[in-house]
Amino acid sequence: MSDCDQNYPNSIMLTCRDMKATADFYCGKLGFEMKEAWPDKQNPMWANLVLHKQSVMIGAAMTPDAATCEHDPEGAETMKEVMAEFETSTPGAGVFFYLMVPDVDAYYAEVTARGVKAQSAPKNQFYGLRDFPVRDPDGYRYQIYSPITMESCQSCAMPMTDAKPGQMYCQYCTDEDGQLRPYEQVFEGTVTGYFMGMQKMERAEAEAAAREHLAKMPAWISRAVEA
Repeated sequence: MSDCDQNYPNSIMLTCRDMKATADFYCGKLGFEMKEAWPDKQNPMWANLVLHKQSVMIGAAMTPDAATCEHDPEGAETMKEVMAEFETSTPGAGVFFYLMVPDVDAYYAEVTARGVKAQSAPKNQFYGLRDFPVRDPDGYRYQIYSPITMESCQSCAMPMTDAKPGQMYCQYCTDEDGQLRPYEQVFEGTVTGYFMGMQKMERAEAEAAAREHLAKMPAWISRAVEA
């Protein structure tokens, strides 16, 4: 089975202005491997670059008039439209690509030593990832990440001693499918289970304390702002 027959969990296609500079950035600095290329790996017009089974394909930009294919007129029209958009737009505006690596801190040290100018050092995020941002020569944005184990629930702050990497919420804040319960259910559990049951507060005091407590939790901050 050839490399191009493999199933890559993540596969994207990017148009780039300078194929050599882009290939050098991904392979020489980010550590990708060029698996396939057309017409060849020395002077590619298209290439498939792979990092930890994640595929980033790159293709050379061309003028809209040059984007023709006599065997696929409909495809040629699509490519003309794409190239016309590329000429007048910022590549990937508003789009972030996420790439997973086994150890984001070790990877950050490796790529910055090779000259990659990351926009910040790795940071722990409340959604269970540790990541850092980087941009490629055309301006496409990436978040390079590794899942991390959270010490506390991002909904109620309960300690999570048995959490899996990437897990955000405790068993009390999630349903049987592992999804976050509605605010009203989490609120009621916080009122009766913690503030009334453990802190021995009366109902009215417990409700006020629960609202104040949950308003500080990442899962409910947007709700607090809207209120």
